[in-house]
Amino acid sequence: MMSVGKGNILRNYSEIIQRLMAIDLPLIEIGRVHDYPIFQVRINSISDSHKSILITAGLHGDEPAGVEAALQFLERDNSSLLQKFSFDVIPCINPYGYIHNTRENREGIDINRSFEDDNIQESNIIKSALEHKHFSLAIDFHEDYDADGFYLYEGNRDEKYLGPKLVKAVQHLGPIANEEPEDDSIQISEGFYKVQKSWGTQGLTPHLLYYHSPHVFIFETPTNWNIHNRVNLHLSLLDNVLKLIKYLGH
Repeated sequence: MMSVGKGNILRNYSEIIQRLMAIDLPLIEIGRVHDYPIFQVRINSISDSHKSILITAGLHGDEPAGVEAALQFLERDNSSLLQKFSFDVIPCINPYGYIHNTRENREGIDINRSFEDDNIQESNIIKSALEHKHFSLAIDFHEDYDADGFYLYEGNRDEKYLGPKLVKAVQHLGPIANEEPEDDSIQISEGFYKVQKSWGTQGLTPHLLYYHSPHVFIFETPTNWNIHNRVNLHLSLLDNVLKLIKYLGH
C-alpha cells in the first residue's frame, strides 16, 4: 500500500454523495473535513438475533475500488443477508484523498497510521462515530499498487482464522499475490497474512480489533486489475466471509 504519485487526477466526490442520497437507507453525516462530508450508512437487520458488520473503505484516496465496492454493496439488494446481519458502512473516510487521487489527506498524513494520534480530523471522526460500538466483524477494503495478485490480512482474538478458506473461495477470480510484504507481516498461507500485535493501534484495522471487534479483515486487490475486477473481488470476498461466519458464535 505504498504512496505513488499519479498526477492531477480529480474525482467528483459529489457523485458519491448523490449515490448515497439515492439509497433508501439511514444516512448519517458523521463529520466534515475541509467542508467534505463523511457519511455512515446503517442497514438494520430484520432479526433480533444478528451479527453486526462494519465495512470501511476509502482510507487511502488513491484506492477507489474499495469505495466503489462499498457503494455497490449499499445499492444492491441485501435483503437475504438481513436475516442474519446488520451493517454499518463508511464508504469514503478520506474525501480529499479520493478527490485528488492521493494516499494521504490534505495535510499529507497517512490516516491509516494516525489512529493513536488525537489531532487528525479523519481518524477522530471515525473514532467518535464508533465510540462504544462493538461489531461481530470489521472489514476494510484496500488496494495495492505493487501487488501482482490479491491477498488479505486477518485478525481474530480467538486465533481461529478463516483466511485460507476465504482465499480458496475466490481464487478463481484472479491470481493470488506471491511477493513478500514490506512490513513485518507473517504469512500464514498463500495470500493470507496475520494482523500483528506489533502494529499497535495506529492503523484502522488493528484499532478496530483492539477496541471494537474480535474479528477483522483487510482485503487487498491489485491496482493493475481493471476496476470492475477489483470491485468484484472485494464483493466476492465480503459475500464469502459472511457465509463463513454465518453460524459462528461471535
